[in-house]
Amino acid sequence: MPDPQEMDPRRRVLQEAQINRALGLFLLFFAGVVLVSILFTDTFVGRLTNLGAGGIIGLIGGLMVWRSCRARS
Repeated sequence: MPDPQEMDPRRRVLQEAQINRALGLFLLFFAGVVLVSILFTDTFVGRLTNLGAGGIIGLIGGLMVWRSCRARS
């Protein structure tokens, strides 16, 4: 991998956008798994915890994907 200081700025932005998109999609998938786990949780507090965690993780993943789409265009 070339040194980031020697890279063309446009190429560096595109590479960062690809990384953000991959991480964002992973976080969205993980948030989906956490949200599905609500169905298998017995306690109300556990369900609220899974809902909050899944929502926050999904929000972060969605923002990463959105930022990568903006950077690519």
